[in-house]
Amino acid sequence: MVQRSEGQFESQGGAKTPAQPAGTATMPGGLRRQILRFGIVGAVGFVVNVGMVEWLARSIGPIWAQVLAFPVAASVTWWLNRRYTFGVSRQAWHREWLHYILANAFGWAVINGVYFLLVLHFTLMYRHPSLALAVGAVLGMALNFAASKWIVFK
Repeated sequence: MVQRSEGQFESQGGAKTPAQPAGTATMPGGLRRQILRFGIVGAVGFVVNVGMVEWLARSIGPIWAQVLAFPVAASVTWWLNRRYTFGVSRQAWHREWLHYILANAFGWAVINGVYFLLVLHFTLMYRHPSLALAVGAVLGMALNFAASKWIVFK
């Protein structure tokens, strides 16, 4: 067998067979790459967000720490998704950034709503706000991917 392109092989008879696990054949390779890159970018944004929250929470508390940290992390993920995941859209960068913030507002509302709910009602989450942030981030990721792919970076 000879590899023709990423994920596909050609046998001597010319038939192509997928090189991915069963059940993933219906997802195009480009979409898989975008989801993977989006996840990596999200992890970087999560580290930025958690780092700022943990640093600021000691002096201003976990609520204000997240209020200040979230826009910074969101701007980092916009720039990284623009550069590595989806590419630059046809919009001016400042309009694209604003559309990114607005298009992802629902996902971010989920992330922050879960975060604030957990921090305000559970002592463990108040003492360790990064745990609450992780729960919210997992829930908001799918919403943010869809909004980014089909609204902002179309």
